[in-house]
Amino acid sequence: MHAIVLKYFAEVALQGSVRKAAEKLHVAPSAVNRQILQVEEEFGVELFDRLPKGLQLNAAGERLLRHVQATLFDFEVVRTEIDALKGERTGHIRVVSMDSLFVDLLPTVVEEFSRSFPAATYTVTAASPIDVPGLIQSGQTDIGCTFVGRIPTGVTLAASAAMPLGVVMPPGHPLAAKSRITLAQCGSYPFMRSSTSSAVTTAMSPEFAKFWEETEPVATVTSTIMLKRLICAGKGISVFSKIAFVEELARGELVWRPFDLESMNQIRVGILVPSQRALPHVAQNFLARMIKKLKLVEVATAQL
Repeated sequence: MHAIVLKYFAEVALQGSVRKAAEKLHVAPSAVNRQILQVEEEFGVELFDRLPKGLQLNAAGERLLRHVQATLFDFEVVRTEIDALKGERTGHIRVVSMDSLFVDLLPTVVEEFSRSFPAATYTVTAASPIDVPGLIQSGQTDIGCTFVGRIPTGVTLAASAAMPLGVVMPPGHPLAAKSRITLAQCGSYPFMRSSTSSAVTTAMSPEFAKFWEETEPVATVTSTIMLKRLICAGKGISVFSKIAFVEELARGELVWRPFDLESMNQIRVGILVPSQRALPHVAQNFLARMIKKLKLVEVATAQL
């Protein structure tokens, strides 16, 4: 029962609404509201500010949420360990990643892992690269994949691979004849963005961050798969690492050219994990396989 109360509270805090939390939990809103009121009565203080736009955690609520997240995580760790003692290969794996890793790397790892851990369950979510570290820091996920930038407190870089960012285009594009491409040359042709915010921060490359902000795209497409199709159709060029285009590059359907900008050639893709809590056994095993796959992709893309 105690775990249910904590789960209800955490979901309301995440959704900012009793109704939305109830929908996610598949229970009646009255049941959720009753548990929240009971917790507030027990502590003798309100945990949410009731605003016209919804519920917002106050200072007391934020403190309780940190405890709840840690408690629920520890519960999952213990449950996984007990399952392991019983000889069961179960557990839940939470991964958040930038969209380009959904093309091949993550599906391959999940497929291979499920053969050894058929009872494991997964929550695999796409997010903007800049948001990934914060989702790990807040306890909303266990493993994250993104471009390596500033690592916040509470997050550790488990592994990284060289994945420079360059220009992806059809083989007949004028820039395909170049060995290296300047930002000015890139901006002279129809350009498609993979997100509204740049995956490369000012700290990583101030020149590219400025280019991203000032260049007017012909399209902004957050799906790597769709953007890949538009590039193949000659609708524009875009900026990516090779990681999502291995097959197309190998077949010669697309070409990739590096920037004439050293900061862009030093970009790395990293796998991030929390530094203040241990991952459950099943997640640790999944992490090890992700690291192995990332290193294999690093070698493969270097040869393209």
